Amino acid sequence: MSPMRLTRFLSKPSLLPNFFTFRFFSHFHNVSDVVDDDSIYMFKSMLNMRKTPSIIEFNKILSSLVKTKNNYSTVVSLFQQMEFHGTIRPNIITMSILINCYCHIGQMTYAFSLLGKILKMGYQPNIVTLTTLIKGLCLKNDIQKALYFHDDLIAKGFQLNQVSYGTLINGLCKMGHTTPALQLLRRLEKGSVKPGLVIYSTIIDSMCKNKLVDDACELFSEMVNKGIFPDVVTYSALIYGFCIVNKLKEAIVLLNEMVSKNINPNVYTFNILIDAFCKEGKMKEAKSVLAMMMKQGMKPDVVTYNTLMDGFCLRNEVSKAKYIFNTMVQRGMMPNVKSYSIMINGFCKSKMLDEAINLFEEMHFKNIFPDTVTYSTLIDGLCKSGRISYAWELVDEMCDRGQPPNVITYNSFLHTLCKNHELDKAIALVKKSINQGIMPNLYTYSTLIDGLCKGGRLNDALKVFHDLLAKEYNINVVTYTTMICGLCNEGLFEEAFVLLSKMEDKGCFPNAFTFEIMISTLFERGENDKAEKLLRQMIARGLL
Repeated sequence: MSPMRLTRFLSKPSLLPNFFTFRFFSHFHNVSDVVDDDSIYMFKSMLNMRKTPSIIEFNKILSSLVKTKNNYSTVVSLFQQMEFHGTIRPNIITMSILINCYCHIGQMTYAFSLLGKILKMGYQPNIVTLTTLIKGLCLKNDIQKALYFHDDLIAKGFQLNQVSYGTLINGLCKMGHTTPALQLLRRLEKGSVKPGLVIYSTIIDSMCKNKLVDDACELFSEMVNKGIFPDVVTYSALIYGFCIVNKLKEAIVLLNEMVSKNINPNVYTFNILIDAFCKEGKMKEAKSVLAMMMKQGMKPDVVTYNTLMDGFCLRNEVSKAKYIFNTMVQRGMMPNVKSYSIMINGFCKSKMLDEAINLFEEMHFKNIFPDTVTYSTLIDGLCKSGRISYAWELVDEMCDRGQPPNVITYNSFLHTLCKNHELDKAIALVKKSINQGIMPNLYTYSTLIDGLCKGGRLNDALKVFHDLLAKEYNINVVTYTTMICGLCNEGLFEEAFVLLSKMEDKGCFPNAFTFEIMISTLFERGENDKAEKLLRQMIARGLL
């Protein structure tokens, strides 16, 4: 009998007694292989049998549902039905399964209440259960509670293992708490549970992400000296660290060291290097790494192609990016939303708007749904080309598709309105975004201030600027310079000098452009002495 026919047969409980159905089903199927619907049906059927099966059989089904990773809530619901039934006593395995489920759905209060039940039932929780609780707290970013729980367990004489500590250290590192993670490592080194490769690699990775590459290298050497040999994960973390501090030569040296030690780099390792070279505009070097990758027998993935496309777009070589895009498709690699967003952005920046629109429409044809980035990118291109009505149509489409516009989307419209001196509409747009719960950012305000200044509405610009000061915004040099420029253009030099002084008092130092604006305007207005004084300041600061 085929599995499908067997399922249909069993779905008719009137044909067989309940207990026989269960035994018949178990004979033909391993419970862990049963599809979810059948597992749920079987669980409920077992609850209604005259002679209820043992808790072991219920645990098998609950365990099989957990393994699918999407059924945590279902398992909780089934357990509640079992509890309501009242005739089946859960054991420690049942409780452990439930704790795991509650941890994954973020219900830590319930998870810890079950731990209390385990203790009241006279059981001792095993290390897997305790580690699961630590992991649950870490998943909720309750790192402090995870540390307190760890300390409480140790104080009560529980023994944890490398997996437990690896989970805790990983949680610390993901929250950026590298120093406490390192302190915990030092405690482990003095205790009975010695840290292994996973723990060292986790901390090295965290150090590298925080640009503490020298510290990471020291820990790497220390690890090797203790006889713990690095793997591809450890090397990839260090390579990433060197890349983000712009030490690409050292990263390549490390890659060669990996190969010489027969530790094969993976696609992720190569992608790190390709990305770093692309961000620096070094496409020749990026292609060399790609060639090395393919020589190692590894195929580039969609991330590799996206990185190369982005690199060419950054260099305004959109035709080369398009060639990479087409190559990816020809090699059977399906472009994703990011692939399309990169190309649409490249076309827009190169003022090839029709090509961008064609690619956007191709996404719909291929059932690849644009995200907020894709929409905002095309909207920005449309706004800059004056096709505002089409851009607003896309905003409506975004909302219909559940991709509401964000501050970046509105900033594109704002820039165009200010550029066209439609200042009342610009102010109204900012108010509209706030009413929709989309808070303007500093770029929004800088754009509005610049538009108001250039549109001859200095008082309105000053009102916006002083509102930012009152709200203690961390105003940057661009916004200050924009306001100073507006004051200078109106001949209000004293006010401009006061703002320059206030700017420095706030720890925001003028750049060359700030001085150049003031100096050129002063010379134009015949204020030569003031202009020369500023020029000397500029030279003294090394800005000229």
